[in-house]
Amino acid sequence: MSKALVAVRHRLRTRSERGAATAEYAVSVVAACGFGGILVALLKSDVMMNALKALINYALKLAGVEGVQL
Repeated sequence: MSKALVAVRHRLRTRSERGAATAEYAVSVVAACGFGGILVALLKSDVMMNALKALINYALKLAGVEGVQL
């Protein structure tokens, strides 16, 4: 076998997968941003705001702090 053919075979076998890892990170970042956007939209709704306020007030009552309304 010629030296050139051996070099090509070696290069094909030891190919790097660095680009694949970068693409996986990019997909993860896009998914996380989408999930964050959905959470922000949910938390801005009146239903979720009222639910969070009720939960906080309930926790304050359990802790013995009364008279605080958010």
